[in-house]
Amino acid sequence: MPSYIDKLTPKVVNIENVLLDPNNPRFAELDNAFREVPEARFNEPKIQSKSMDILKKNFDVEELRDTIKELGFLPMDRIVVREWKGDSTEKKYVVIEGNRRVTALKWLLERNETGLETLSPEQITNFTNIEVLILESANVSEMASLILPGLRHISGIKQWGPYQKGRLINVLREAGKEPKEAAQSVGLGAVEANRLWRCFWALHQMHDDEEYGEYAEPKKFSYFEEIFKNPKLRDWLDWNDTHKRFLNDSNLNEFYGWMIKADEEEGETAIHKLPEAKSVRQLAKIIDNPDAMRIFRSANGDLSAALSKVEAQQKQVFQPTLIEAEATLANLSPDNLRTLSEEDLEIINALSKRIAQVLEDRLNLLKTNE
Repeated sequence: MPSYIDKLTPKVVNIENVLLDPNNPRFAELDNAFREVPEARFNEPKIQSKSMDILKKNFDVEELRDTIKELGFLPMDRIVVREWKGDSTEKKYVVIEGNRRVTALKWLLERNETGLETLSPEQITNFTNIEVLILESANVSEMASLILPGLRHISGIKQWGPYQKGRLINVLREAGKEPKEAAQSVGLGAVEANRLWRCFWALHQMHDDEEYGEYAEPKKFSYFEEIFKNPKLRDWLDWNDTHKRFLNDSNLNEFYGWMIKADEEEGETAIHKLPEAKSVRQLAKIIDNPDAMRIFRSANGDLSAALSKVEAQQKQVFQPTLIEAEATLANLSPDNLRTLSEEDLEIINALSKRIAQVLEDRLNLLKTNE
């Protein structure tokens, strides 16, 4: 991972010249992540106001605000900024790391101006003139702007959601890092990082879809996580790492339709086949069963009906198999028993343990449902 320490310059700046980032990765899972505010508009009052409102409502800023009021703004954990690239007579800075703290400070000063708080002159100075670390503009890149907060939030202070993690992994890989190196850079295991990277591109593939693109939002990211956790579903959609997309368009189009709520499509009253991401786990149980899939695909078909079909078929096989196994053991003669090999004994012992486990699991389920 590149070192940014020698590119961070301490400086005292006025809080009025510090802009919240309206494209903050944290916002991705609250709104449509594919709509980004142009850099030139960051300074607009309504855009800054909206960013503040999002942070206040969703990220526990009130508690942080009250803590800062009580203890003061301590410079030990400094805010990281970069120079704003927009047009201004006065130099302004965009927050890379510290949007919650900047919001808390601006909020305290606003409340003082409107009479909701009465701050001392010392507090006003402490909250207005803050020491920041400036990431030199010549070296700023999307990777730097993501990785600095990412290292704190992927498993730290305010954990990032899966879309944000996937986006960061992609930035690192696009910058030339090997998959394992990208994962290590942000403290993730290789398997998890690769899955998040695939989900990131799967969601973007949905975004580019002519019919379903408008429904591609970070909240759908978890559907793709479930896909990549199950090899059967991944193969059914024919994922290709080289092309960074699913190749089975027919199955993919079907899957998109199952993800969308009926009331999201005008005039549609069809059953919502996959109402939540964990429904995908149930889909995996029927995907290779033609009879169950016919039921699921029908106008009034749902997962429950399809799973019932699978269970009924399994029961048809289940009972005869058990009867045959019991009969086989019952018919073992004394001579057979004396000549059982070690392998035979291992199979019988494994069967005995499995039967005991099944009966115990059944008992626990009955207790849970009481």
